[in-house]
Amino acid sequence: MFRPGAPIDEVEQDVEAMIIELVHELGRLAEADPDPVGAQDRAYIKAFSDAGSNSETDQGALLATAVARPNLAESLGYLNRRLDRDNLDPRQPTGIIGVIIRLAMDGLWVSDILDATRFQDRDRTRITRLLTALTRVSDEQLESM
Repeated sequence: MFRPGAPIDEVEQDVEAMIIELVHELGRLAEADPDPVGAQDRAYIKAFSDAGSNSETDQGALLATAVARPNLAESLGYLNRRLDRDNLDPRQPTGIIGVIIRLAMDGLWVSDILDATRFQDRDRTRITRLLTALTRVSDEQLESM
């Protein structure tokens, strides 16, 4: 984690390292999931479900630096673009759910940074449970919706 008053190149290195570690953590969580269908989406939910609980990472500084210097978030951007390509494949109708889940989790993460009191724990649990359940929707179920 970068220290207060650190030079920008040190901050950039630390932010880039945090994002790369996040991408690796997403991979580890997905690989550990016993059900490969939707595993990457469930990993994303776990990784981004509560910005405030991750005490090792200054989430606000991470977001601000990544926004100001998008090149630092290239590994996460690459991962999301790869997942989006897979999810938007017309041969996989339920793939679109993965895009929706990641967008929802990105929104929840930013919301947590901007206002950590917006959702009570029970509400956050309801939100993430619903998104997790969506990772298990079949093509047939999606067609009937």
